[in-house]
Amino acid sequence: MKKNYFKVEIVLPRVKLSRFTIKMISEKYIKWMNTSEIIEFTEQRFVKNTKIKIYNYIKDKVKSKNEFLYTINIKDKKKEWAHVGNIKIGPINFIHKTAEIGYFIGDKSLHRKGIATSAIREICKLAKNKFKLKKIIASVYANNLPSKKVLIKNSFKLEGILKKQFVFKKKRVDKLIFGKVL
Repeated sequence: MKKNYFKVEIVLPRVKLSRFTIKMISEKYIKWMNTSEIIEFTEQRFVKNTKIKIYNYIKDKVKSKNEFLYTINIKDKKKEWAHVGNIKIGPINFIHKTAEIGYFIGDKSLHRKGIATSAIREICKLAKNKFKLKKIIASVYANNLPSKKVLIKNSFKLEGILKKQFVFKKKRVDKLIFGKVL
């Protein structure tokens, strides 16, 4: 007897990436950058992110020729684009055509909704089409299960493990390096 299998199509939310500008720095954004649950798997958790520090960081990215910071935007209830997180590509090595990405969703209520998965899909398209890159990598804490899942959903492969690389809540955790050939 033949079995019928139905392919279930997962519909991801539509996201739009926009270059981050100084004008986009808001109180909401500053709050995200100082919320432990949002930045717990980033190196930002070790600093107090003041408006001046954030302004200088964004200014550096706006001026940079090899690092590009984008806002992750989704349609809100009014059907307007709302800034819900960030994704960065870079530094880009234009000789080897490679770069690293980093990302976060700032609103905790929007975690596990497919937004980061969609944003990574879009940054991969941008990396290939605009920057002509051949490979992207992303590094994650081994205990950051949601981040590992979104990378795997975007066809990233585990390429390396740096044992006990990070300190997380007073314990050593591994750094996982994922890569994707574009």
